[in-house]
Amino acid sequence: MKIILIPLLFTVMLCHLFGQSNEKEDQTIKLDGKITISEESDSWLKITVPFLIVKHPDLKKMDGKRPESIEEMFNPEFLDNLKISIWVSFMNEFNRKELGGDRKDVRFFNYYHAEIECLALEIDRRTKKAEFLFPSIIAKMNEMGSYPKIMGYVTEFSRNGENFPVSDQIKFLNYDKKEYVDRFRDMALNDASEVNTVLIPGYFINDSYLNNLGPVVR
Repeated sequence: MKIILIPLLFTVMLCHLFGQSNEKEDQTIKLDGKITISEESDSWLKITVPFLIVKHPDLKKMDGKRPESIEEMFNPEFLDNLKISIWVSFMNEFNRKELGGDRKDVRFFNYYHAEIECLALEIDRRTKKAEFLFPSIIAKMNEMGSYPKIMGYVTEFSRNGENFPVSDQIKFLNYDKKEYVDRFRDMALNDASEVNTVLIPGYFINDSYLNNLGPVVR
């Protein structure tokens, strides 16, 4: 796969996915630690996204005014309909070794996507964790190892179509140049759509993975 400029139509779609927001990073949501991968069991690897809810986004919209109608009413101590999405990539070591490829060659990257939508979360300044599971047998088949390295990821926190930007929501190897990071994001969102049933929310297997995220849209 070559890194190429995406068509205008796909660019528009990406803007819709990530939302148009003038909000600064970490004003509503922020990551509370690193996104990690660990060996959960013989069957599953676990990807954890830790985050904090800083404040209710509708408080800023009200600009100090009190709600005057049922439509404007909300409880500022709870956030509803928050969607946590992740796109993650791993190196397919089997393909790379068989074809003698370089470890930074994006042609050998595999991309996966999953999301969790929470019906209601308490804004209590406590760390919350969105946990996703990846099948160990897929990692074994692709010779990714027991503790595979995440080559890059994209995270998104959104609500009713509005995106809340956070620091470090996109990582790609050790690159920090915007051009490279944006191209990785484009590939991740595009290619993960073909295999979006491999990486799954942890609660698909057991509700204990919801921690303090429940209830969720199922």
